[in-house]
Amino acid sequence: MVLEEIVLRNLREAIAYVSQYERDFVREASDNSMREQDRELVAKRESLAKAESRVSELDFIIKRLYEDNVTGKLPDERFVKLSREYEVEQDNLKATAEAMRKELKHQEQKKGSIKSFIAATKKYTDLLELDATVLREFIDKIYVSDKDKNTKTQKSA
Repeated sequence: MVLEEIVLRNLREAIAYVSQYERDFVREASDNSMREQDRELVAKRESLAKAESRVSELDFIIKRLYEDNVTGKLPDERFVKLSREYEVEQDNLKATAEAMRKELKHQEQKKGSIKSFIAATKKYTDLLELDATVLREFIDKIYVSDKDKNTKTQKSA
């Protein structure tokens, strides 16, 4: 299969490069992606903290609305309208916060991926064929472009 041959060849080249230039590879990968990832993580943590803070604030506001309604300071119609708006905002923030937590967890896991990639390359220095274990360890996705009508070929990345 052509795709299998391409993947195997690319993996062999990557493993050979990392084996031969491990220090350079680590430095390049760390310099380029770690700084950007760290910036993104800090920004996402700040956004998550703000969202969680607002959820707590909304709990307090809703409680006060209820108390004002019970004591007669706030008419029922106004209470219903405001409480609905705050509850919708709170539900949206909770969903957003949960998505941010998952994204943060995923990004933090990716930070260790350089070290795990190097460790994996050391296990497969003499890679002869692809199997499910090798594919799971090295490959997340394979992109195949549309067929070029003029040359009748496709590119993969």
